[in-house]
Amino acid sequence: MQSTWRDVVETFQHYRETRLDYWLHENLFTISWWILLVTTVGIFIVWIIFLDKKRIFEIVTYGFLVTAVGVIGDAIGVSLSLWHYTNTLLPVSQIAEIHTVQMPFIYMLIYQYFPTWKSFLIASSINAFIFAFILEPLLVWLQIYELHYWKHIYSFFPYILIAIAFKFVINKFKQLDQYYEQ
Repeated sequence: MQSTWRDVVETFQHYRETRLDYWLHENLFTISWWILLVTTVGIFIVWIIFLDKKRIFEIVTYGFLVTAVGVIGDAIGVSLSLWHYTNTLLPVSQIAEIHTVQMPFIYMLIYQYFPTWKSFLIASSINAFIFAFILEPLLVWLQIYELHYWKHIYSFFPYILIAIAFKFVINKFKQLDQYYEQ
């Protein structure tokens, strides 16, 4: 029997209802939920305090690029069942708080405080190591993140590549901006 679009929609509706029920009864207000809330709000506050307001457009543009790739990559990973999130702040399958707040804000701080390529590459490599080999396993231990067909080592190079690619893009935009101002 071949599935129809109606079968897909019904399956998704059942999934949505099941996900919401799970979130309300097994996730909301658990220690993992509180950790996500506190770290998300905490990183946001730290970012606001330390953000170089004179470069806000440049830094936030960099952050939006990181966010876009993080969200798209996560959507692909979840859709392919490479990983899932057992606990989230919101009743959604992706972990929006990490890919729209925590990860981009940390990347923006690195972008802001390490302006030379050498220091940026070192900081980004350290950040990738911490994300892939400390934070991801911690999220697994906290039962927030569940790996299926993914290993932490697979995350290491994309974390670095995202940082480098978008620093390169922003630098090119800045060069073009200076060129056209003349």
